[in-house]
Amino acid sequence: MFENILIATDDSELIKNAIKYTANAFPDSQYHLLNVIYTTERSVPTTDILMKDLKKASKRAIQDGVEILKRMGIDKINKSVREGVPSKQILKYSEENHIDMIVMGTQSKSGIQTYEIGDTCLHTLENTTIPVLLFDTIVDIVNPKKLLHPTSGSRYSVEAGYVAIELAEYFEGKVKVLCTRGDKKTEASFRRLETFAEKNKVSFNISACTKKPNKEIVRESKKNDIVVTSRGRPGLKYKLRKIYPPFALGTLEREIIVEARKPVLFVGD
Repeated sequence: MFENILIATDDSELIKNAIKYTANAFPDSQYHLLNVIYTTERSVPTTDILMKDLKKASKRAIQDGVEILKRMGIDKINKSVREGVPSKQILKYSEENHIDMIVMGTQSKSGIQTYEIGDTCLHTLENTTIPVLLFDTIVDIVNPKKLLHPTSGSRYSVEAGYVAIELAEYFEGKVKVLCTRGDKKTEASFRRLETFAEKNKVSFNISACTKKPNKEIVRESKKNDIVVTSRGRPGLKYKLRKIYPPFALGTLEREIIVEARKPVLFVGD
């Protein structure tokens, strides 16, 4: 389903688990392993000794990823090490290599983070339109049969809904939709998704959220294998995201990332 998958690597157990999960789910894809040595915007200049250590760690992270993929029967592997700001290099590499899904962990391995979501993860999500599969915790290596799709019914959410249905067809699974709002426009959107699901012979169940959609989505995510949602949402802030990228992610999206405890696939607009 995804032909070119980029995995932002480090030598953490979280990313090793993410590589196994993704390779198990998409064994026929071309894999790109990218490790970025953070060399700019530092308060202390990088010394020759430190750079040598960083390059060793980078080489080890790439090699670990290659070994995992090969053990899982995957030979279509591209390897790349770059220097600079990780999120910028991830975005640049994605554009240059026609990547159609980025895989990464939500936490940064180094540095002091103000939030529970790492800067690299945030900056990548805020600036890409490519689907991003996020891992916040180590998960079981399974094909996702139960997909949760929280949605507002917006045009952005509808695109994510189509992806959720296509994934469910691919994995022979089912989609549960949690609607965070209801009006005539959203009802029309759901009818289109239901028609698409029926055409693809996918079980598709819709239910409305309570007055506390954040908590309900997080609670339901624990009953499912993966969350497929949209970065886009209604409102002026999201429309201004290209002027101010942090507007690309709202409170609900951030809460899902941190608290779902399941892989989360963010679909761009």
